[in-house]
Amino acid sequence: MQLAHQAAFSLGTLEVRPPTCEVVSPLGREVLQPRVMQVLVTLSLADGAVVSRDDLIETCWGGRVVGEDAITLVMMKLRKLAARSGGAFVVETIPRVGYRLAEGAPAPPQEPSGGDARPRLVVLEFTHALGDEEQAWFAEALADELTAGLSKSPLLAVTPRQALLHSDVAGHAPGAICARLGVDYVLDGKIRSLGGTVRVSVDLIRGSDETSAWSARYDRPIADLFAMVGQITTSIIGTVEPAVLEQEEARALRAPAHSLQFWRLFVQGRRHFWRSTAADVRIAEDFLVQALAIEPDDVSALAFLAHCKLFEVWVGTSNDPAAAVEAAQEVALRAIAAGGSDAFAHYTLGVVHSMMGRLVEAKAEQRRALELNPYLAAASGELGRLMAFEGQSQDAIAFSERAILASPNDPHAWLWFRSKAIARFIAGDFEDAARDAADACARGPERFPLHYLLAACYAAAGQMDQAHRALEDGERLARGRAGPGRSNATAYSLDALKTGHPFVRSADLARLVKALQKSGWQGA
Repeated sequence: MQLAHQAAFSLGTLEVRPPTCEVVSPLGREVLQPRVMQVLVTLSLADGAVVSRDDLIETCWGGRVVGEDAITLVMMKLRKLAARSGGAFVVETIPRVGYRLAEGAPAPPQEPSGGDARPRLVVLEFTHALGDEEQAWFAEALADELTAGLSKSPLLAVTPRQALLHSDVAGHAPGAICARLGVDYVLDGKIRSLGGTVRVSVDLIRGSDETSAWSARYDRPIADLFAMVGQITTSIIGTVEPAVLEQEEARALRAPAHSLQFWRLFVQGRRHFWRSTAADVRIAEDFLVQALAIEPDDVSALAFLAHCKLFEVWVGTSNDPAAAVEAAQEVALRAIAAGGSDAFAHYTLGVVHSMMGRLVEAKAEQRRALELNPYLAAASGELGRLMAFEGQSQDAIAFSERAILASPNDPHAWLWFRSKAIARFIAGDFEDAARDAADACARGPERFPLHYLLAACYAAAGQMDQAHRALEDGERLARGRAGPGRSNATAYSLDALKTGHPFVRSADLARLVKALQKSGWQGA
């Protein structure tokens, strides 16, 4: 197709000028790549008829052999043009046949969302080698998937990709981009090919001082870019949210107490919760209650408050576990009522159900959480935990590793390594179970039940010196948590062990108890 010989035409609110590759809309002028314009003209000339992929290749690629990705990339760009134009046209895919262009009614303008204190973030399109259509597709797909995935977080305000299309941000410094778009952070990246490998470098930059809050590099074989989008997206999303919230917690601490509003109260509560001491969790609960006095229906604050109420049950120091779980259930149900489509709320209710012995419902809540947000590592990890206690070792390890891969620095990571250790212990793989239990202790050294688990794994593997040492660590930490005046032989009782290890099969619990007794534990 010779674009220079094609007449200009209208498409909804757009004026399309093929000779200059221009598209003019009420919002301004845009220049398309020649190949994209050729496909747009071809579809338009079909006057509503379906155009096959073979016909597109013959007309727009001169009959050359091109991969499926080439046409997919062009259609993606045309659909983005349609979105930017407010729905002036639609590109329909006719399965196993081809494509069809139809004019559409412009979408009503969206009302701007109300501002709040949540950190605002924008994903920039990753830079790549010019003229490489495969890398161009990969860069666009990666930015789209990251934006969509991060938008599922209730703790982040993510700028839609469309906002970049009409903003002159190319070549500007991160601080200027943040000021222009009204965001706090930019997620930027580069894509480079190194032989048979693609390297993706990612940087999360804070606009206020243009410093890096987090960065990472991913090297993957170039063979399967489609699979690579999913792998890298999952890894980045699982890491970016904690990195942003860590920055926000530090900022909240610098704020004077009298100026604390909802967001600062919330992030301080979250920070104390993850410190995982009884005193810190009480402080966290106080911050969250104050935050909820300002915004009573905030789903995230309610969910974290429910976890606070479960803390002493988890660590085996609650005087009335049933009452604590009941209080957590009440708060978790409030979170679901306030945000039924919030993945973290469903994850939280699932955790409460598991503490009540309602395992079928607990797993259903985690599956629902992953339907709402496939990148929620906590839900994958919780499924791994539940399956470990059911004796489904292979599935437990798979879900736990999925969670670890998605968010390796997550505050929950100790729990996911613990689930792997329990699954391997039940399967009789004691040496690898001890390795995973040691990894759990490294990520949660203050959590005394992990050291008891490590002692059991070592004892079952016949490594008695290590078992005695791990038990001593557990006893020392448990007594420190329980406080003075404990008269029993161990600070970690059998009842507390059962609460923290809800095995479905009594034989699995008996095996753990026997291994612990072998290490010197006197709790049973």
